[in-house]
Amino acid sequence: MPDKLEKSNTKRCAIIFGGSGFIGTHLAEELQYQNFEVIVADLVAPERKDLKFITCDVRENINLEIASKPEIIFNLAAIHRTPGHKPSEYYETNVKGAKNVTRWAAENLINRIVFTSSISVYGPNENLLDENTTPAPISDYGKSKLMAEEIHSHWQNEDPQNRSLVICRPAVVFGRDERGNFTRLAKALKRRYFFFPGGRETRKASGYVKDATRSLIFFAEKDISKIVYNFSFPRNYTIGEICDAFCRISKYAKPMSIPVAKVGKVLSKVGGPVGSLGQRLLKLVFPTNIAPTKLQEFGFNWKYDLQSALNDWNIESEFDQN
Repeated sequence: MPDKLEKSNTKRCAIIFGGSGFIGTHLAEELQYQNFEVIVADLVAPERKDLKFITCDVRENINLEIASKPEIIFNLAAIHRTPGHKPSEYYETNVKGAKNVTRWAAENLINRIVFTSSISVYGPNENLLDENTTPAPISDYGKSKLMAEEIHSHWQNEDPQNRSLVICRPAVVFGRDERGNFTRLAKALKRRYFFFPGGRETRKASGYVKDATRSLIFFAEKDISKIVYNFSFPRNYTIGEICDAFCRISKYAKPMSIPVAKVGKVLSKVGGPVGSLGQRLLKLVFPTNIAPTKLQEFGFNWKYDLQSALNDWNIESEFDQN
């Protein structure tokens, strides 16, 4: 179960667009504990049957019939895996989705939106990046997310006295049911086919899903017109530290180093699945070094560090491995 914020006694309503996904599922759990009535709007129903569900495709005009008017919109709907989609798919979902969600909010006089963007909006950069860093995305995913941020900002700017906007730029988020980078890493370590892509010192910004959802609610509850914040651990662990933590918990053998960058550069120039593999290898090599400055300034309390987060995940679902 999620690590909880202090429980509220006031019954409120929140709708989560894209709420059937990894972060959305954890967010719904935390919101329910916070005494929210939670409505999930998504293409597929959530696995949990105690959540109210409405079928919704954010790429189309949104016309939902809801008995209780939501106080807060959490917009998590997105296509995010990269590489893995055609360029047009990122814009169709991420940009059109932002337009349709903000239009629906305006039509229904809902004045509070929390939007999950991505650190991909910063583009590749080896320097430490905070919220004052000028975005410079190079991927279609990053470009589409930055465009979606601008659409949400336009919605807030139309009525700045009454509307509140929170934009979260998360680094890699991991935990139960993630089925992404950290899950693949755990499986690779378990089966002894992971090798350090050139060295142990590459920094990889990341954060635990339970702290991620707590941060979304933390800022949603603030009396602020607009804030853009990065989410990650207070310090960015190296790929070596991440692997060591996995190995301590599950007794995996420690991996060795190979020159993955050279292989990735060659393969990335090839089309199709081979090119995608090359791009994934290059992502392993390139550092992501993010500073969650706004969370620190506002006094957010992280409940987990890397070791305790991985331990908590392993207790819940053994790194999602059967």
